Amino acid sequence: MTQTDAVVLEEWDGDLTTDRIDVPEPGSGEALVDVRACGVTRTIENAIRGGLSDDPALTPRVPGHEFAGVVEAVGPGVDAVEPGDRVLCYFYLTCGACDACRRGDTARCTDFSGWLGVHRDGAYAERTVVPAANLLPLPDEASFEMGAVAADGLATPLHVCDRAAVDDTDTVLVVGAAGRVGVHLSQLAALRGARVLAADVDSDRLAHVDEVTPDAVTPVDAREDDLAARLRDRSDGAGPSVVVDTVGDLETLSAAWEALAMGGRVVSLTTHHDRRFDPPMKEFVVKEASFLGSRYATKDEVVRAARLLADGRVDPVVTDRVSLDEVPALHECIRRGDHHGMAVLRP
Repeated sequence: MTQTDAVVLEEWDGDLTTDRIDVPEPGSGEALVDVRACGVTRTIENAIRGGLSDDPALTPRVPGHEFAGVVEAVGPGVDAVEPGDRVLCYFYLTCGACDACRRGDTARCTDFSGWLGVHRDGAYAERTVVPAANLLPLPDEASFEMGAVAADGLATPLHVCDRAAVDDTDTVLVVGAAGRVGVHLSQLAALRGARVLAADVDSDRLAHVDEVTPDAVTPVDAREDDLAARLRDRSDGAGPSVVVDTVGDLETLSAAWEALAMGGRVVSLTTHHDRRFDPPMKEFVVKEASFLGSRYATKDEVVRAARLLADGRVDPVVTDRVSLDEVPALHECIRRGDHHGMAVLRP
């Protein structure tokens, strides 16, 4: 049995520790991957806190899903990948056989069995064993770090832009623009020709957004008064036509809804437990507005995201690079809200 250094969670909402653990040989339909880069992110923090599942039977667990690496070995029945392949990984554990999976809508799998890093060990480790069906090709021109960004940090924004049909007629408001999803979404919307209003609540965060995004992106301080009026002013009086909420702050979301343009679309893409947003039904009719949920991405969108980075059309924004030993402390920072951007583990 292979051994690996890893970050381990003994119980949901508990502390992370580094340890030496056994990694099983890949079984039927599985592959052993040498992990080269893995995102350390708020999505994983949410999973660690039990936000995706808090079943005690699932721990101890190695978290981490936003990763890229090299296939080291494959189990019986695997022919889609082979040792030496450069790969990135898909987050969801899908069946591959339901109608949604067969038509390519893997994020809508109707026989969904969970998440990598939650229902089976993930990639906060030097090596990990995963279903071979979750491994996708990493372009030769893309670094492993790019693969880690593409796996969720860019694939999720790509799905959002497809869901909301973002194009060059839109003004897109990104709420929480300094986060890894927000900053890559801001770039991607601008690439599609949209004007982008990038909202956040801290001077350092706003400066970060301004530094790493193109000229079509305008930082907006969501702390200042009369946010709705300022959003309308910065979109020629019409208001943003697309609002993407990555934060779940109801005060900001209410202001964005008030400013929303006729025919506008509001997209929510994170799991905000016990929060409700309930504008009067009449307002949906008056504005002919839409409220959309966006659930991760399809496998095809993950591959497309990697290609966008490989081709240089979107820049991977990585703020920190850490070792396995540094991951627990970084998660403490994420929990306190003291970290923005995207950190990458290099095990």
